[in-house]
Amino acid sequence: MSNRMRIAAGVLGLGLLVVFARLVHLSVVQAPGLAERAAGQYVQRVTVTPRRGPIVDRNARLLAHSVEAESIYVRPALLPTERADATRQLASTLDVSPRRVHAVLNSPAPFVWLKRRVSPDVAQRVEALALPGVDSVPTQRRVYPHADLAAPLLGFVDVDANGLEGIEARYDDALLGRAARSLGERDARGRTIFVHGGPRQPETLEVRLALDARLQYIARHELERAVHDSGARAGTVVVLDPRTFAVLALAQLPAFDPNRPAESVAAARRNRGVSDCYEPGSTLKALVVAAALDAGQVTETDRFFCENGAYRIGGHTIHDVRPYADLSVERILAKSSNIGALKIGELVGAERYRAYLQAFGLGQLTGIDLPGEIVGILPEQWSRIKLATVSFGQGVAVTPLQLATAYAALANDGMVMRPYVVSEVVNSRGEVVRANRPTRLRQVVQPETARRVRALLERVVQPDGTGWRAQVPGFRVAGKTGTSQKIDPRGGYSETGRIASFVGMVPAERPRLVILVVVDEPQGVTGGGAIAAPVFREIARRSLATLGIRPGPRTAPPAGWMQAAAAPAETAVRATVLDAGEAEPTFVGLSLRAATRMAKAHGVRLVANGTGYVTRQAVRTDGPTGEPVVELTLDAGW
Repeated sequence: MSNRMRIAAGVLGLGLLVVFARLVHLSVVQAPGLAERAAGQYVQRVTVTPRRGPIVDRNARLLAHSVEAESIYVRPALLPTERADATRQLASTLDVSPRRVHAVLNSPAPFVWLKRRVSPDVAQRVEALALPGVDSVPTQRRVYPHADLAAPLLGFVDVDANGLEGIEARYDDALLGRAARSLGERDARGRTIFVHGGPRQPETLEVRLALDARLQYIARHELERAVHDSGARAGTVVVLDPRTFAVLALAQLPAFDPNRPAESVAAARRNRGVSDCYEPGSTLKALVVAAALDAGQVTETDRFFCENGAYRIGGHTIHDVRPYADLSVERILAKSSNIGALKIGELVGAERYRAYLQAFGLGQLTGIDLPGEIVGILPEQWSRIKLATVSFGQGVAVTPLQLATAYAALANDGMVMRPYVVSEVVNSRGEVVRANRPTRLRQVVQPETARRVRALLERVVQPDGTGWRAQVPGFRVAGKTGTSQKIDPRGGYSETGRIASFVGMVPAERPRLVILVVVDEPQGVTGGGAIAAPVFREIARRSLATLGIRPGPRTAPPAGWMQAAAAPAETAVRATVLDAGEAEPTFVGLSLRAATRMAKAHGVRLVANGTGYVTRQAVRTDGPTGEPVVELTLDAGW
């Protein structure tokens, strides 16, 4: 008996020991895992995703934002066998073709989207149909209130609100915001109870641009008119603030509606300002002159023999549009002489000139905060003919932004800065979480050199220069025309394809705006002075007024303006526009008295409308004899 009792006691003790060991294992070793599994049954982790943040311009004008939406889905297996009524009702409510609805309702998949991002009221009408297997989930829809106004710059999003192009893509992480994660408890019916006062709210971030929507509208409107009137295939405008290199406007045609990006072609969605390059033509002549002045190779009054319009280099002959003999550096720019420019380039030398172009930003990325930027083309090896052609803008390719940046450096006393589109990203409390600030990169030419080049570029815009149509009443303007041949895909240059451009700054003595206008393949008249310069004038005139920049003593015309305008012209005033965009001297900028004196000297009859100074002129024929008459429009507000 005693042995049996000892055995029983031993077995019982061993059992108790096993139970105790198991309790220790459960309460100590497995406790964390078991607690986590238990919490998983009643604790719920809730992630609240923020609505995609808005994009606004520098004046807080809304350019892009997200609104509440619903996405309708179907679980076909839950639908009744007879689905004709459901097909008809859904097609009518969602404005979807019955064929599309029928295909979705009869899909073998367990879950199918029927229509994404519908308005809440449409979702309510679908819910009212009470169709089994048809339901919706909350989502968001991206809205661009101004449609295609700045579409290539802003970009667009996909159906899940992820950025695909432009600012939407580059700042996708900021626009997505910061999700909020909270803990709740699940009751017996599966409902979430927040014992600490509800879920935390996610943080939505706002992206603020340096762009001014008012200037964007002006640039877009004037470009659209020019492209339409000239029959061009495309156009681009870049507007920079040369003090900071902030992008104030970036317009292009063709464009697209980011509210419906799928309805556009890829070429319209591409940002031409940073993703396309072209040969700049004569607009590059200002850079070779800047290099020569900065290196001490020339002065403004140095004269070059321009070979009477034809100059042979090896097996190539370089031509000017008109035959010139001796021209000063000043007149080479004003008359846009290819031969004069290449002779200046030969003085600078290939190695030094290439270094200056690189310093101006050609052949490299500007560093702008936009996707898709390309470097353009800057040749590595330069022969004599290559140096010659690059001196007047052939054999090198730039993006519109690169050229605008180079001229902004001249406007900024020779300092190159990094251009930017987004000024800052702020949270809901108005705190800046990310910012772009004006960033100096390098001094490309001395400040005095930049000022001298600006003075030379002012001569281009005076009545005897190629860019006279860019004159802005009351303001001094400095700029350069350009007319370049397009590359033929089959080799060489196109016989008919031209790119007309003008790039300038205003007011010239203290620039506030740098504006580049590029018009691709205008028909008929193709010169930059005839096509692009008037676009510059209107954008500059309207933008200056919009920004509240008024003419004053510091913006008076430079010394010699009136004398140059009233000096005897090389030929009589006429309506003919030359191939290079040049036209005969204009009356724009003169008082009525000075214009009358000039007209008498040339035997031209005037018709004046208004008082003050001449802001526009038009040549028409009068009477059966076809006598030319110059009709002047005057403005007393100059």
